[in-house]
Amino acid sequence: MSAKPCQLLVHHASGVVSWNDAAPADANSVVIDAGKVVEIGQEADLRAAWNPTQELDAEGGLVVPGLIDAHVHPVFAVGRAEEFDWRAQGVEYLEIAKRGGGILSSVRNVRAASDENLLGKVRSHFRRMRRHGTTACEGKSGYGLSVESELKSLEIMQMAAEAEGMPLYATFLGAHMFPEEHRENPERYLDILCAEMLPAVKEQGIARAADIFIEEGAFNQEQARRYCECAKDLGFALRIHADQFHEIGGTQLAVEMEAECVDHLESLSDAGLEALALSGKTFAGLLPTVPHFLRQKIDAPARKLLQAKVPYFIATDFNPGSSYTPSLPEAAHFARIRLNLTAEEALFGMTLGAARSLGIEAQKGHLGPGADADLLVLDLPDLFHFGYAFGENPVSKIVIGGKVQAKS
Repeated sequence: MSAKPCQLLVHHASGVVSWNDAAPADANSVVIDAGKVVEIGQEADLRAAWNPTQELDAEGGLVVPGLIDAHVHPVFAVGRAEEFDWRAQGVEYLEIAKRGGGILSSVRNVRAASDENLLGKVRSHFRRMRRHGTTACEGKSGYGLSVESELKSLEIMQMAAEAEGMPLYATFLGAHMFPEEHRENPERYLDILCAEMLPAVKEQGIARAADIFIEEGAFNQEQARRYCECAKDLGFALRIHADQFHEIGGTQLAVEMEAECVDHLESLSDAGLEALALSGKTFAGLLPTVPHFLRQKIDAPARKLLQAKVPYFIATDFNPGSSYTPSLPEAAHFARIRLNLTAEEALFGMTLGAARSLGIEAQKGHLGPGADADLLVLDLPDLFHFGYAFGENPVSKIVIGGKVQAKS
């Protein structure tokens, strides 16, 4: 029988991590056609069956699914390096916010930025993410905090993603913080969120989900409940920030509201953990670079969450104030160091785990037959080395939708 034509053969790998139980354990090559994974196996067997138009030599590297960053804040105009210095002097995150820094500093900069300037910044952020292996992401607005600026942020994020070839799952985060003009009357801002902003975002049609920051100094549980109900009534999925610095019932509310995920969890209570375990549906979003960046000594109880069989993902929380890194491999290192996860658990959390949290596991997060051909070649001899080194980028080759990408 003659060999069948195919688009691409990735070969000469040290191994293939596919999350597909049917794939041979000794596989070292992947067949791709029409942008989809077709078959995984030994190179000699695949060459006998397939005639590729293009080949990609893995050069002994490890092939893994493309990484999915399921919690990113890419729409910011400038960094907040001065605040990073303040922290070295003992000023904490919430105190910085009270001084008008933090999130509100980014809001002022986004509102002042021209569309052209902001688009260039966001495109740069997506390029940096892709260089470190991110082949799809969930991206949030949240540095606009007005109808006009939030719509602008979502539109620019979508334009940047399309221009850079970054598959994007957009989330509206107008409930990130109370803007300066409404800090004395927060209920008025909540009225605007529910009556004006959420409907306008729904009409715009870019965001699939809505998010809220449940925390002291931000939104309390009662305010969050109202916002989540408004968002659900409009058909938005929910993704929630909670239990980062203080436990005020955010996780329990996330479970009650059937949120896709609740992220941070450094201050997760036993009651919150029990609620997640009983749910089995709301994902725990683990963001291990955040407490490191903020010099915190407390981390999300990842081992307890996994032991309770809570579904989870790992993300960078890439943003200018609390996690200024676009690198999921770096997040994997801190997941292994601070969360005590294995290499396999870390990689799973930023591939199939992340895909499941977004409801896209049929096509992304794995290398099973029919999946989108998003994959990486890592300059690693085996999976044990994933997240082992830090300060290095292990990504040597990138394929998105069956097309070999430039890293620049």
